[in-house]
Amino acid sequence: MSSEVLDLLKIEEREKEILFKFGWLFKNSLDNFSTAVDRSLGYLDKIILPTIMASKQDKSYNPFSEIIEKYAIHILTHKLEKEGYKLLPLGYSADLTLENKDHILSIDIKTANLDNPSDFRKTINMGINQITHIAKLRINRRFLPGPFFMYPTVPPYYKFPDGRIKLILTYGLLFIYPSYSDLVREIRQDYTELFEFFRDKVRKALVPILVELLRVNKVKAEQILKSKPEKSRYPREKLIVECVIRGIFIHEQERNELLKSLDINSEDKRIIEAFSEKLKDFTNKLRERDVKPIAIIAIAIPNGLLKEKYLDKFVSGKNYSKSARYHYEDGIFEIIKEKTGETFPRVIFLNINEEYLSELKEYFDEIVILDYQLKRL
Repeated sequence: MSSEVLDLLKIEEREKEILFKFGWLFKNSLDNFSTAVDRSLGYLDKIILPTIMASKQDKSYNPFSEIIEKYAIHILTHKLEKEGYKLLPLGYSADLTLENKDHILSIDIKTANLDNPSDFRKTINMGINQITHIAKLRINRRFLPGPFFMYPTVPPYYKFPDGRIKLILTYGLLFIYPSYSDLVREIRQDYTELFEFFRDKVRKALVPILVELLRVNKVKAEQILKSKPEKSRYPREKLIVECVIRGIFIHEQERNELLKSLDINSEDKRIIEAFSEKLKDFTNKLRERDVKPIAIIAIAIPNGLLKEKYLDKFVSGKNYSKSARYHYEDGIFEIIKEKTGETFPRVIFLNINEEYLSELKEYFDEIVILDYQLKRL
C-alpha cells in the first residue's frame, strides 16, 4: 500500500483542498442555482396538493428538498466534469459520485428545516452509503467496545488489481431552509375534512359496485374496502380516496366523469370550490414566505483512515447501524492543526441570508464564510 495513503496529514490536506475547490465551484454558481430554483417554483401551484397530502400531522413534506437536490447535482456534475472529473454512478454510494485519476469524490446533498436544529446543529447525519468512517454503536446509553462499530458500505479507499489506490473523499452539502409547517397546519385540517367528505362519497359509490362485481354482501364489501392490500400500510379505502382527490384536483380532463360517478350535487361542488380557493391562498402565502435556502454549508467528512483522531465524533444515527452522525463540534481539520499549527474549517458556509444570521448564530458557534479570504461572522 502506498505510504502516501497512510499519511494522515496528506489525507487531511487533500480533504481540505477538495472542500474549498468544490465549495468555490458551487458558490460561483449560486446565481444559476437561484434562477433554476425560481423556475421550479413557478410551478408551485401545480405541486401544492401533493405536498399537503404527503404532509402528515406536524411533519411537513418538503418538495423543495427534491428541487434543491436535483439542481445541486446538475450544477456540480457540470462544473466538476469541466475540472476533469468523470461521473461514476455506483450502487451503494452518495447522491453524487465522481472520479478523477487519484481519488473518488462523494457528495451527499442534505436539507434541513430551521425549526429542526438537531438535523444540523454541530452535526450532520449521513447514511452508510455516504461515508467511509466507522461510528460507535450505542446500546442502552452505553457504547459497545471496539471492534463492534457501525461499518459503512464504502471503504476509505479502493484498491485495484494493478495496485492502484484511490482515496474516497466524502462531503455533505447542506441546505437549511425556513419552516413553513405553520402554513401546512392551517390547511391540513381543511384537507382532513375534505378527505372525510370524499371518503363518504367513495364508500357510497363503491360498495354497490363491489357487491355486484365480487358477488358479496354489503358488509363484506365494506370490509374489503377497509382492509389493506398486501404490502400496503394503508387500507384500500384511503388509497382510493386519495386517487379520487388527485383525479378531481389535478387531472382536469377526468374531473367531470369522477364528479358524476360520485353523484356530486351543487352543494357538494361548493365544498370542492371552497377548498380550491384555500389551495390558492396557501400557494400565495407560501410564495410570500419565499422558501429558499437561508444557508448553504459544505462539510468535509473525515476519511475512515483518520479514525484514531475522529472516532469519538462518529455515533450511529437515527437509523440504527444504517446511518451515522458526525458531530463536527468546532469543525476544524484537527490533524492539520496538530501537525502545522494552522486552523482550517471542515465546515464552511457558501452562502447565507443575513436576515437569519442571529437565528443561525444560536446553532453555530462559529460561522465561517467562504470568500476571497475566510470570513468569520
